[in-house]
Amino acid sequence: MAWNANGLLQYRQELQAVLDTEKVGVCLVSETHFTKQSYIKFRGYKAYHTIHPENSAKEGSAVIINENIHHHEETKYEIEGIQATTIHIKARNCSIVVAGIYCPPKHSLKKYEYLEFLGRMGNRFIVGGNFNAKNTHWSSRLTTTKGRELLRAIQKTRCEAMSTGKPTYWPTDLGKIPDLIDFFIIKNIPAQYLQIEESHDLNSDHMLIHLTLSENIIEKENNPVLVNRHTDWESFRQSLEEKINLMVPLRNEEQLEKLKNS
Repeated sequence: MAWNANGLLQYRQELQAVLDTEKVGVCLVSETHFTKQSYIKFRGYKAYHTIHPENSAKEGSAVIINENIHHHEETKYEIEGIQATTIHIKARNCSIVVAGIYCPPKHSLKKYEYLEFLGRMGNRFIVGGNFNAKNTHWSSRLTTTKGRELLRAIQKTRCEAMSTGKPTYWPTDLGKIPDLIDFFIIKNIPAQYLQIEESHDLNSDHMLIHLTLSENIIEKENNPVLVNRHTDWESFRQSLEEKINLMVPLRNEEQLEKLKNS
């Protein structure tokens, strides 16, 4: 799962309960607000974190992983515009890299900066967290310059962006509008083995998002639609003309007045 904590230490007990109840394998955290002196522990899990390069109690990321999963930590990605914690997992049939990321909103990252980061993730990976980049491609309300640059990098590296399709950030400031800024970037994992859902388990201004990675194809319900690419619009138009009588006279003032008083 991925979650923007906005200060992880204050939620340690609540997060432990979610990890236990949901049997989470890997938790990707944004905005930990840790420094070099910070320490946190979760029963049954190992925690790794990346801090702001100035060692300030702000921003940062973390990965909390079940101690039974065979893994090791990769080099931290620790710059002002991107703080990412990366773990290499050895699964039964393959290896995969997972990373928790936080991108502060004040930095206008360019395509080449995203490319440099994604290029370090390897050939198969899942990166999740708060990118603070908006693009309608992953169902944000609008597209920003930062979101446009990130999409260009995603397409260049042949990755996919995967989201819940719903707002993930619900600001406490009533003057701001909820939007989707927390999502996953995935490479070389077929979509039919993945499923993403939102969760209300933790109290924060960001939604918690669950990503299920299965060894088998996940059967998903098709969303109901009124039309598809096979719809014969010409036949539909002819049927309407034949069955609907549009030559109905409008009511006069006397008829309308009777209806009003009835």
